[in-house]
Amino acid sequence: MPKHFSLLIVEDDDDARRNMEDILSLDGYRIESVSHCMPALAAARERQFDSVIVDWRLPDGSGGDLISPLKHELPNATIIVVTGLREFDTAVTALREGAYDFLSKPINPEALRALIRRLVERKQHLEQIETAQEKLVANERLAAIGQMVAGLAHESRNAFQRSHACLAELSLDLEDQPENLQLVRKVQKALDDLNQLLEEVRHYSAPIILERRECDIRLLVEETWRNIRDAKPTYVMPEMQIHMSKQTPKIWFLDCNRLAQVVRNLLENASFACEGSGPIRVDIAFEENETTSKQRLSLSVSDNGSGVPPENREQVFVPFFTTKTRGTGLGLAISRRIVESHGGRLTVEESERGGAKFAIRIPPAVNRKSSRRR
Repeated sequence: MPKHFSLLIVEDDDDARRNMEDILSLDGYRIESVSHCMPALAAARERQFDSVIVDWRLPDGSGGDLISPLKHELPNATIIVVTGLREFDTAVTALREGAYDFLSKPINPEALRALIRRLVERKQHLEQIETAQEKLVANERLAAIGQMVAGLAHESRNAFQRSHACLAELSLDLEDQPENLQLVRKVQKALDDLNQLLEEVRHYSAPIILERRECDIRLLVEETWRNIRDAKPTYVMPEMQIHMSKQTPKIWFLDCNRLAQVVRNLLENASFACEGSGPIRVDIAFEENETTSKQRLSLSVSDNGSGVPPENREQVFVPFFTTKTRGTGLGLAISRRIVESHGGRLTVEESERGGAKFAIRIPPAVNRKSSRRR
């Protein structure tokens, strides 16, 4: 987390500024420092900071003059005011004007480090609350959509069956009229597509209940790719290459069927993007989570296609968004929900070959049955 926590130091005393830079840089924080009010405001307008440390006395103004404009430019940042040794009235004034806390000169290195650690923990806690609230709202919306679509699908199923029955009878009467018979088949195909869309929306909005079990991740990718190739015997498929780091555990405790659904979607998209040229590259690794410093599974699928433009890299996970001529635009939306239900993330970026790279990152889960047996 420290490397993702950024600080702006506003201090005109060169020695004091350098001391704070040295102390906080050793802990891995991203630091930027200035000595006057105006450069501080300019930096706040151009870049985002998690916290600002401001000396109360500056050459072109006071820290008190900075608090309000800084909070305007950086509404989520915490502001720490640095005061003189016995300037308690100044500290109280700073807190009243919106400062989060204060430090007295000369600054105690351990007090400074402890305060910033508390701010990092505070940021993590607020982000967890925000994520939980977003998931709660999303789940409530999905539940409402699920109920609506389930009712719609039930009522529509009878209509589809009647329509197909009537079209089947009509087809018998049109056996000697190939052009009209072709029109009937197009109507049947349109009905099937509409029914498939309703089913996919219903599955998307349904709650995801994981059934975790031991899963050989490499074997899962290989079998999924084999199933894709078997389903398209006449389609020119690109080559698929798997690169798995040696330190990656072979067995993971996951919902194998759900994860296979995600991998299938990513491989099919990559195959479509490659247009048969390939190869598709699958990288499996055991990496460190930059935020928590804990290990996690990383599985990425890269292609050499046209890639995903930066402005579409979040849009591709929005339901019904698609750049294909065919498809419902639900595949990646469903895939992201499955990965998130594992506590992980599904993202897209540019691959080393210029195409798209979809990356699944999932934290390890404990196999409770195996634990009990031990």
